[in-house]
Amino acid sequence: NLPFSEDEAWYFTGGPHGGWASGSAWAALDFAPPGDNGGCLTSPEWATAVADGLIVRTSNGAVIQDLDNDGYEQTGWVILYMHVAAEDRAEVGEYLFASERIGHPSCEGGVSNATHLHLARKYNGEWIAADGSMPFNLDGWISSGGGGEYDGFLTRGSQTIEAVDGANDLNQISR
Repeated sequence: NLPFSEDEAWYFTGGPHGGWASGSAWAALDFAPPGDNGGCLTSPEWATAVADGLIVRTSNGAVIQDLDNDGYEQTGWVILYMHVAAEDRAEVGEYLFASERIGHPSCEGGVSNATHLHLARKYNGEWIAADGSMPFNLDGWISSGGGGEYDGFLTRGSQTIEAVDGANDLNQISR
């Protein structure tokens, strides 16, 4: 699923870029919640789980969800949710189903200049590129790259949304 509730519209603000840091595989996509995100305030909106899985680690803005539920980040599929505020954040040991609350987007952890959710994934400990042969499929929206870091698209059927830094009608997406 897209990482927010069905009754909301968020903004696709970052196409494929580093999963953890510049130079890592372009495994991540960014989504900004509605509201004033220009600063680094914690959003009142909720980021939600994109799939079912066990929360195996939370720290410094990160929430790690293990989709094969073996408790190890190094095996199977793992989702990284980054810039999640500590307050109300999912806790280690919780099992979340798709669409259940992860926490509130913020600027906590990592490098961020505006409130958003950074979403990335690994398989067997390796970052999986969002613009590669196994793109994200979030509610039928398929990710692709535009040639440069943070440049990218989400396409579902005949509709395409381009990642834009900021919030406007061009990059608004809903479930």
